[in-house]
Amino acid sequence: MVFFGANDACLPGSDSDQHVPVETYSQNLRNIILHPTVVAQKPYLILVTPPPVDEYSLEISDAAKGVIGTRRTAEHTKLYADACKDVGESLSLVVLDLWSIFMKAAGYVPGKPLPGSKKADKNATLHQLLSDGKSSHFQYDSSCSHGNIGLHFTPEAYKILFESTMDVIKREWPRQNPDYLEFVHPHWSIAPKS
Repeated sequence: MVFFGANDACLPGSDSDQHVPVETYSQNLRNIILHPTVVAQKPYLILVTPPPVDEYSLEISDAAKGVIGTRRTAEHTKLYADACKDVGESLSLVVLDLWSIFMKAAGYVPGKPLPGSKKADKNATLHQLLSDGKSSHFQYDSSCSHGNIGLHFTPEAYKILFESTMDVIKREWPRQNPDYLEFVHPHWSIAPKS
């Protein structure tokens, strides 16, 4: 899996040093995928789009950390998800469009403001996917384990990522389905005991 972009999609000029221009991000993905040491392994590659962000939760989280200004927006992050899909299409790679999966769960209707954007109402689904699970609804809790509600995944979001990845593997490479792979070493129950 090649899964980059959430940090690259920080806004230019924000106080984050993580911003990478979208053109450079696209080229970086190409450089990783086409690197001779990667190509030599003939891997089964899945390119994963960056997920959306929840601006409402990020604003609260960032303010609690003393951050002034906006670091990420839903619209800007979408540019990186689209760029990731474009790279996948141009290289004929399998793309796991996590951005669209999360947006569908959040009830996104094309042509309407993006869920997670300050141009739309608060979205409970995105909050449930992109918070630490300890904070109360749209409230920042200083006990937050990672300090970035609105960006980092909850267990529920990781479950979606896992299940979506397994769906891609089963669809694209059925012989790689873990249910059918043979053990490299004997199962523990029949392995030598000494």
